[in-house]
Amino acid sequence: MSSWVERHLDELGTVERGRSRHRPRNDPSLYGETMPFFQTGDVKVSVLHMRRPQQWYSELGVAQSRVWEPGITCITIAANIADTAVLATPGCFPDSVIGFTPSKQPIDAYFVKYLLDAHRERLGNAARGTTQDNLSLEKLLSFRFQIPDAGERSVIAWTLRSIDALIENNHRRVEVLDEMARAVYREWFVKFRYPGHEDVPLTDSAQGPIPVGWKVQPLATVAQVNGSSRKPGADDVIRYLDITAMSERKIGKLTSIAGPDAPGRARRVVTPGDTVWATVRPNRRAHALVVEPGEDWVASTGLAVLTPVAVSSAFLFEMTSTTGFSDWLVGRSQGSAYPAVRPNDFEEAQVVIPEASVDAAFSDKVAPMHKLGWKLRSEASALAKLRDLLLPKLVTGQIDLSTLDVDALIEEQVAL
Repeated sequence: MSSWVERHLDELGTVERGRSRHRPRNDPSLYGETMPFFQTGDVKVSVLHMRRPQQWYSELGVAQSRVWEPGITCITIAANIADTAVLATPGCFPDSVIGFTPSKQPIDAYFVKYLLDAHRERLGNAARGTTQDNLSLEKLLSFRFQIPDAGERSVIAWTLRSIDALIENNHRRVEVLDEMARAVYREWFVKFRYPGHEDVPLTDSAQGPIPVGWKVQPLATVAQVNGSSRKPGADDVIRYLDITAMSERKIGKLTSIAGPDAPGRARRVVTPGDTVWATVRPNRRAHALVVEPGEDWVASTGLAVLTPVAVSSAFLFEMTSTTGFSDWLVGRSQGSAYPAVRPNDFEEAQVVIPEASVDAAFSDKVAPMHKLGWKLRSEASALAKLRDLLLPKLVTGQIDLSTLDVDALIEEQVAL
């Protein structure tokens, strides 16, 4: 720590705002397929690198902006304050994002990312405004940080980057598994090109032609909705699954809560193989397959828990993950400000049910993908905990880098 000195960010590199001169910013002519356009939301959801934005600029969009090269640290200063990510591809970003270009050594882009991550709360407090939070370039440059020499900066950045790289790799593998599972579902149950389909003619149904032997039935005939509930006991410590932890096909971080402090909505029992769907704003498609929940998991009554009783969990999940199913829920939702669906909206959904042999073959093929995806997500969560534990200690010089064995720590954390 003796070699650490106080410095401003611009003593390590160039700090500049992104650019978006054209008004209005939502002019459709700005958007196309020419150049990635990264906004604050893209920074927020990135683990380490930004590769795939929600939008791309057209040539006109690029002309009124600026193209940044890979290796730039992006820092959000409006909407989401002090989120960071490193640009992995050439791209543009607006003036609500600041770019840090390292001048001493390229690895400083990662060091600065982790430095600001460790100081996010401090930066957020400085950004608080009466109407809207905003961290200006001037405010950011007014901060002084304790900075080690180049060698220590490299070790710190490489240590944390190695953990985040594993997390990113796990996420990419999960995305591939998800796409494979969806592709098999589409092939078998949308295009009806399942093994042996050549020998099975189609017949008319309420939902159009379907293979002979298949049926169109309400979901309630093959799955139970909200089948079990319990109130957490006084001695329980539960992991609470609520809507805020849910996104499309994904469960995020759960909150541990002592039984007496659990909210009144913590009632739903979830078991392996259940599908959980957020009942509020179904257009957001917040749902996931619960492959191996802990015995201490309790879900919110704001979630519908679908338990398969006459089909496989793999089929039930993929079937309710289709846009057709979410469109049904959106069409049944009530309330303009807070649109929500009820349990009977799930139960009454008309779904195409295959013969049991086809469902079993589908489960044999897809359930291992779901299981591996669950394992990879669990490993990523464990690695994120390790990174969050090391981050504040590393960037403040509280850990002796010469004794740090990152590989051993990773192996130990993933094995827990």
